[in-house]
Amino acid sequence: MTRLVFLETFILQNKSKDSMTKIFSHPVFTILMIPSEYNSDSYWMQKGNELCNSGLLQAALQAYDKALSLNDTLVEAWNNKGLILGQLKRYAEALESLDSALKIDPRHIFALTNKGMVLSQLNRHNEALACFDAAIGIDPYFSGAWYNKAMVMQCLGRKREAMAAMKTAKALEGEKGCGFR
Repeated sequence: MTRLVFLETFILQNKSKDSMTKIFSHPVFTILMIPSEYNSDSYWMQKGNELCNSGLLQAALQAYDKALSLNDTLVEAWNNKGLILGQLKRYAEALESLDSALKIDPRHIFALTNKGMVLSQLNRHNEALACFDAAIGIDPYFSGAWYNKAMVMQCLGRKREAMAAMKTAKALEGEKGCGFR
């Protein structure tokens, strides 16, 4: 227990992303911080989410990989891993992860949208558009898919359709009380 308090104090005093990434990726950290009773897929999913939200993407990837090693049917782990890999510009790996999520749940609107965003980064706009349309087909009230559809339509030179999709996205966000800026 003393080691945990010391480690926690050290982490709080060294908040730079570089030092945090080194700390969280060090094997000793895993041994010290993870009692065996927390060695479950849900624990590692939660840890991955916490690390991701803290901006520690490499450490989050490791946590998601650990969760997937315990249960490879975790759609959210595949989706979140794909999202992070896309942010790191590791597009081929991102697509593999997102495809794994979609094999488990073909109607997962976030995996479809994230796949569309990765495809758009690769300038595969027609494929991206198909992903956004599929997400909208599942949930026509998902403003994120409408917004990304508008961006891809703009890239394809389909300005009128892009404006209509953006108008829909803004209207849907307005219904939630938090519009785009």
